[in-house]
Amino acid sequence: MAGKTYYIDPVAGEDSHDGLSPTRPFQTYRERRLEPGDTLLFKRGTVLREELITCVGSTEGVVTYGAYGDGRKPVFLGSASANGGVSWIEELPHIWRYTGPYLSEVCNLIFNHGESCGNLRWTLPELKNQGEWCTVGPGIQTTGQPLKVGEGEASPSLYLYSIQNPGEFYQDIECALWGTRRMVTGNRYLTLENLVFKNGGVHGYQAHNVRHLTIRNCEFLFIGGGIYDAHERIRFGNGVEFWAGASDILIEGCVFDKIYDSGVTHQGGLTVNIPERIVFRNNLFIDNGMSAYESREPGQEIYFEYNTCIRSGGGFSMQGETPPRMSEIYPEPMGHHVFIWRIDPGTQPGAIYIRHNIFCEAPYGAAIYSCIDPVDERKFVIDHNCYWQTTNDLLMKLNHRSYSVAEMRDYQTETGQDANSLLADPQFVDAVRGDYRLAPNSPVKSWGIQDGCWPK
Repeated sequence: MAGKTYYIDPVAGEDSHDGLSPTRPFQTYRERRLEPGDTLLFKRGTVLREELITCVGSTEGVVTYGAYGDGRKPVFLGSASANGGVSWIEELPHIWRYTGPYLSEVCNLIFNHGESCGNLRWTLPELKNQGEWCTVGPGIQTTGQPLKVGEGEASPSLYLYSIQNPGEFYQDIECALWGTRRMVTGNRYLTLENLVFKNGGVHGYQAHNVRHLTIRNCEFLFIGGGIYDAHERIRFGNGVEFWAGASDILIEGCVFDKIYDSGVTHQGGLTVNIPERIVFRNNLFIDNGMSAYESREPGQEIYFEYNTCIRSGGGFSMQGETPPRMSEIYPEPMGHHVFIWRIDPGTQPGAIYIRHNIFCEAPYGAAIYSCIDPVDERKFVIDHNCYWQTTNDLLMKLNHRSYSVAEMRDYQTETGQDANSLLADPQFVDAVRGDYRLAPNSPVKSWGIQDGCWPK
């Protein structure tokens, strides 16, 4: 079904325009009720400090949200700025309290446009080093439910350790907020492309019982960190999470960088709404704290392929702690490229394919780590992957056994997996600068894996 295309310029647009051309864009978009087949485009180079509220399509047509013009992709920010020295008061030596407004719980601090993140500590006495922070007061998150800060309600106070006024020590401070628990949602006949979702305190994209969704060429940056259980000191937040069922999904050409838990995951459906026909293809995962791909429930016809996974377990999720980080499987290691768990014996219905991927360095975990019954585990088809692990000797855990890097052949023989895979340095163009394209002499390129990565 052919629909209309609307243009949004949050800076120079006018709501008195018809919004039907780049020369006459609307300024705001939330009032636009899109019909199946319609497209809504945001001007490149613009920044919206809010979540993306979407309309959904139907069998008559997909609703699409994307970008137009030249320059950087449109950015949706889930954070509040904490810049300015006058907004900080030193209440104890080197302990500063933020006095500015924010509308929900702080989940993470991002300094100097992403150069570093703050380290969450849980009480004021624990703040002893530069960049350590905590929240104190009413409304601290303990149950995984959103903190509501309304009229007459007090919000918790944000404290930060700094050798001088944080507003002067740092060029830029962003407080990632709990907000509405997600940066974007929408569960039926929806396409998101060429957009950036950044500094979200819990999830990037999250929806229930999703059907017919495409997320293409999007970026999810600095996502998660919300406190799930303060008593157990567990935090959470995923890049893309499908809850209670998903089918006919394509996640392609996206970047997942600095995600607290998992880059992509399906969970919550148990054996009722089985995830199926889901493709995660040609994505770049960097510093995803729990995993790049978390397979947390029975599923079938799921493809995790042609992805590049770098330093799973890295980034702000470690928070300067001694590994393993706190999790529901503590003291088992955390920070795997693929994490398979919470699948009850005998419930895995069909195949899940993990193939043609590059798994490069998991400093605290494994390339693939499974906690499920070996019978169900064999329904995972794992092959034609490239593994490279020098920061940690653990390569795999399958069949209730851990395999070191030196035991790659034993792993292949005993599990029957990865018969056509190799252990080799993939050789990127310039990993230090974030260029994860394959170099001309890469053994992976000649071996057959697609060159599916690009400079950040």
